[in-house]
Amino acid sequence: MALSVEKWVGFGSAMAGFGLLWSRMPEHVHDEARYIISSLVPMVMSYFNPYEQITISEYGEERFRRNKFFDAVSTYLRSECLDHASKLKAELGNNSKYDPLISLDENQEVVDNFGGARMWWRLYPKSAKNKGGTVISLFPGDSDEPRCYRLVFHKRHRKLVVDSYLPSVVRKWHELIATNRQRLLFTNHSQDGKSHWISVPYNPPAKFDMLAMDHSKKVEIMEDLTAFREAKEYHSKVGKAWKRGYLLHGPPGTGKSTMIGAMANFLEYDVYDLDLTSIKDNAELRKLFLDTTDRSIIVIEDIDAIEVELTTKRKSKEAAEEKDDNHLVTIELSDKNKDKGKVTLSGLLSFVDGLWSACGTERIFVFTTNHVDRLDPALIRRGRMDRHIEMSYCRFEAFKMLAKSYLDITEHSLFGEIGQLLDEIDTTPADVADSLMPRGKRNSEIDRLLDEMNGAPADVAGNLMLRVKRRREADGCLARLVETLKKAKMKSAAPAMDSMEEAKED
Repeated sequence: MALSVEKWVGFGSAMAGFGLLWSRMPEHVHDEARYIISSLVPMVMSYFNPYEQITISEYGEERFRRNKFFDAVSTYLRSECLDHASKLKAELGNNSKYDPLISLDENQEVVDNFGGARMWWRLYPKSAKNKGGTVISLFPGDSDEPRCYRLVFHKRHRKLVVDSYLPSVVRKWHELIATNRQRLLFTNHSQDGKSHWISVPYNPPAKFDMLAMDHSKKVEIMEDLTAFREAKEYHSKVGKAWKRGYLLHGPPGTGKSTMIGAMANFLEYDVYDLDLTSIKDNAELRKLFLDTTDRSIIVIEDIDAIEVELTTKRKSKEAAEEKDDNHLVTIELSDKNKDKGKVTLSGLLSFVDGLWSACGTERIFVFTTNHVDRLDPALIRRGRMDRHIEMSYCRFEAFKMLAKSYLDITEHSLFGEIGQLLDEIDTTPADVADSLMPRGKRNSEIDRLLDEMNGAPADVAGNLMLRVKRRREADGCLARLVETLKKAKMKSAAPAMDSMEEAKED
């Protein structure tokens, strides 16, 4: 007993002596010792710990691009590993039935089995990198660690996890999104100084057979889209990025937005509606482009008339030679209240047809404009906007498509007069479609047909009723269209008459 007491007294004296010696050492020795200890402790712990872990962050190492593997794990766990989870979260799904979408909640652990091995998954929430001090960052939100999944498994299963399990998660993800694919419409949204994409379900009703344009032109566009979709090997062979650009130009109301919906339906692609006015600079624009998915249509509508002032400026050759010989085209997004941030045309074109255009595959860029003559030629040249599609005024062939879609008729006694009027005046498909909307009027001939149905069998009466309804709608709508076109013709002829009278007086 006395011997053990002496040992403890000796140990205490040694510790006291070590503490006194430690306090006398310089501060840099303390820092070096702490660094050595902090480095050795994890090594020692890992030696005795039989488990390993893999972290799958929501964003990449540079926080520049979203990690697709994070989305793959989310989809996989939602499909395979939620039966024994006690903490779940629910939101409305993206399908038309509005089924609730159940997913794993934060800090919830689930277990998966693969090839006789057990895997533990946990979703960790966003957390601060440095909770104790103040972090100054050029980019808001960069001081936070993004959400991440952590996979824990026994070290003897490492080869199984890396070579078989994780690839099987990716394959399952591709199967699930192919089976349950829902087209989405994205738009960029700024929050806390950072822009990101938000989405809603996108089910455009427009199809190519409904578009009010020449049939041969529609067939040509569909064949071009089909050739693009099947041209992966060709683009790889010639060394070009797998992308294509379309410029839709024409007066307002000629169906440019409808054309985009028809393209999305035909290709089954998502649509990204890019709002340049809410983007601060090229770096933010670059991040948004990198966050877009493959098999998508990236749209910039009305590029010539954005809500804030949009101007293009070229440096003169003399100024370029005096400074850096760099011919720069700048799109300045200037707000009347505060002039902040610039998106350069070169920054935009680097994704349409530049270094960054190869960062992603099977993408279509669509620009729309009401005034193609106002656009910089560098923006719309061939190779960037590969096809220029003019969405023109409504002519007789386009009118017949509208009549078929709205009234379900292919011929009528008024077609000849309508065709002549459409050749004489410029009217948009939107104006024609508005006149073809049924208003529910009746006339004397309809009343006579309704009287003939009295006493008829039910099936005969039903067929007659359908014929009467269609006849009534067609007669009323076409007569209204003729009246509208005649008024437009008279209105357009009035200025010409006035100018002729002024010429005679002179």
